[in-house]
Amino acid sequence: MRLLLIASDDKIFSGYKYFSKALNALKIETLCIHKLEYCTLSGCYPLKKIAIPNFLERVSDKIPIPKFLKIIKEFNPNIVFMNFTNYIAFSYIAFLIKLFNRPLIIHLLSDPWVEYSWNMALYPSVTSRIYTCYLHSKINSSIKRANLILTNSKWLQKKVNEHIPNLPTYVLHSGINPEKWLPNDNIKLLNIKHPAVVSLFHFNIYPKVVGLIKFIRVIKKMPDVNFYFAGSGPYFNLINQNRPSNMYLLGRISSLGVKKLLASGDIFIHPSGLDVLPRSVREASLMEKPIIASNIGGIQELIEDNKTGYLIDINDVDKWIEKIQFLLDNPSVSKIFGKNARRYIIENFTWEKSAKNFEKILKNFMYE
Repeated sequence: MRLLLIASDDKIFSGYKYFSKALNALKIETLCIHKLEYCTLSGCYPLKKIAIPNFLERVSDKIPIPKFLKIIKEFNPNIVFMNFTNYIAFSYIAFLIKLFNRPLIIHLLSDPWVEYSWNMALYPSVTSRIYTCYLHSKINSSIKRANLILTNSKWLQKKVNEHIPNLPTYVLHSGINPEKWLPNDNIKLLNIKHPAVVSLFHFNIYPKVVGLIKFIRVIKKMPDVNFYFAGSGPYFNLINQNRPSNMYLLGRISSLGVKKLLASGDIFIHPSGLDVLPRSVREASLMEKPIIASNIGGIQELIEDNKTGYLIDINDVDKWIEKIQFLLDNPSVSKIFGKNARRYIIENFTWEKSAKNFEKILKNFMYE
């Protein structure tokens, strides 16, 4: 069995390399490639001088090139596995894969219907908005090119089944490498005020940011607690303009900065209005932090309520205040929750676990 893994960006490529290593250990010969390395316009000499509209280049990335076809021919995979990016980039690659008569598996890491819908609001030009609207209308037909859909959470699987009911779906959580997140790794702590509640937040999708907007009511009612949020995105300024004095927005920080922030905080929170399977919750869990998060989307799959943290309705201000204050006042409970959190992620969300689950899915898929 030979499997070709295609990643759409650097972060996913980094994770898929661990996934590839775990699959190879299970005797599934795997090659992992970066889409931008093998499917870029710049790599195709006849197309180098073609002028492409800026919005088209930004949205579609690029189109496949002979280098990608060479990989298909030389590696000769039995199955091609790739995460879904956008309609044009995915459709071109899917078309070429079908030419070689290879089964295609899509790994859906996020909700494309919501993301494309809200991306339309971010593009200022009419042309870009029309084009993004067109991409949104083509999501279903694009995904239907796959033989199998793997979703990043049970919640997302239900969403896919609602939009595309006739395609087979399984859940395959994206993994994480615990060795990169060690709580006692001699990390230099940040000079922040305590008690400190920390969070890693992407300000890129408005429904997600709505959760944080609602959470500001909690922050205002806890003036003696300091709340630190790291992250960036188009809605960053929206939050920055209305933040209370005990809320600190750190902007985008490095991987080392993330580790320092997690190590320095007393509690980790994730007050999101929408999320599939946030990596930040897994990172904080591996750093042995107690987690308090909104009970929405796939977040519920990452937390054992009352064991590794608390799941709370984003609108329940009093409950958020109660649980934050309880963990701050009871560091022994926080410590137990933190250790439980690391254990839970290691048992359920490593790349080795994902590889074993994928092996089972493959067997079912091949015999269907």
